[in-house]
Amino acid sequence: MLSLKDKFEELRLRLGAGRRLESTGSEPIFYLVFPVSEILDVKRQSKAWLARLEHDGWQVVTLSLSDVVRTVFQNHRLRRIWLSSEKELIAQVESKGMPLDFREINKTLAKALSDNSQLAPELAGPIDAKLREVDALPRGLLLISDLEALHPYLRINTIEAYMRGRIQRPVIVLYPGKREGKTSLRFLEFYPADPNYRSEHIG
Repeated sequence: MLSLKDKFEELRLRLGAGRRLESTGSEPIFYLVFPVSEILDVKRQSKAWLARLEHDGWQVVTLSLSDVVRTVFQNHRLRRIWLSSEKELIAQVESKGMPLDFREINKTLAKALSDNSQLAPELAGPIDAKLREVDALPRGLLLISDLEALHPYLRINTIEAYMRGRIQRPVIVLYPGKREGKTSLRFLEFYPADPNYRSEHIG
């Protein structure tokens, strides 16, 4: 099994060679796939990786999905209703001595990010802004991190599908999960294998 260092070096080589034309599509999206147990190691190495990419001549723009999801939830027009409803729900389950079922809460929050596989404007907006920022750079590269913040609301392939046709510069996705076959990925290693990716997977 490749180490994180080996995976990153392979990623650098593929970036230099460009995205291969193949059945999965030709847009320059690269997933660096690593086990969930290495999430903290990836975060520790990210600054050094950014420096290496910049040394290679790339102008790196970062997009933390943790930051974006938090901002969407904090600024959402329904936030006050969510909080008051949550208090009522907690009071109800406590009075009945029952455990709190988070599924309905999670469904509500998921709809704030995506509905029927369509990104909500509150999530699409920050992504579009980053893509415009990267496109304005001659050697722009977008690095997407903190995918674990999407759980349990949506998966990155919804965002990848949204970006198709909008990408002009390479995109790197730091993906905590597991590869299965050539195109399938298991997000966080416990979601079902999903073959609906049109990207290049490393790791």
